[in-house]
Amino acid sequence: MLYGDEVFWKVYGQMLHSVRTGEPAFDHCHGEPLFSYLEKHPATASMFYEAMSGFSDQETAAILAAYDFSELATVVDVGGGHGALLAALLKTYRNMRGVILDVEAAAEGSQQLLVNANLTERASFVAGDFFRTVPPEGDVYLLKSVLHNWDEDSVLRILRSCRRAMADHARLLVIERVIPPGNAPAEAKLFDINMLVMLGGRERTSDEYRSLLTAAGFNLTDTVPTNSDVFVIEATP
Repeated sequence: MLYGDEVFWKVYGQMLHSVRTGEPAFDHCHGEPLFSYLEKHPATASMFYEAMSGFSDQETAAILAAYDFSELATVVDVGGGHGALLAALLKTYRNMRGVILDVEAAAEGSQQLLVNANLTERASFVAGDFFRTVPPEGDVYLLKSVLHNWDEDSVLRILRSCRRAMADHARLLVIERVIPPGNAPAEAKLFDINMLVMLGGRERTSDEYRSLLTAAGFNLTDTVPTNSDVFVIEATP
């Protein structure tokens, strides 16, 4: 539904604009960036965040199978949308609590998801700007499908915002596609085109993530593959 919707379908028709300029075709088509557009068009925003939850539904089981969350008490899902991944974590780990941070446009859908999952006593939604501040006191900070939306300077701002909020014992999990070396076909390379056209973002290699994390005050400690298109990139302060 998302990719077939006229708002998004028009953007792909202007892919050549992105190829020629390096700028997102979305802005060219609609006169403003995607996320500011969503704030003004609630029906489109609702469909967008439902689609993001749909991606999470496909990937969540693979993430939970690949990474051990059992020792983590408090999770902060930064840019978590409706909170599909956090909800799955809280259903699996009954002693875990969580916070979803995202823009106001995601609030209603997130609150409804938490109600439907009977998680309102263990999870909450906070409307905010992850470029400025992130809720403190988390044991783990999730950035799932967030960093690929942004250019390098913006990614560093997000990572540093997380770093400021984190205690020394906390860890950061960046959950993203990772572009493999070489010139063989890869789903991540196709999604790289998607990110260029929609947001001016990009998928990255493991070395590129390591460089960004180091610049933001982190050590990349592990890169864990999953049985989906995403990896779990673990970093510590």
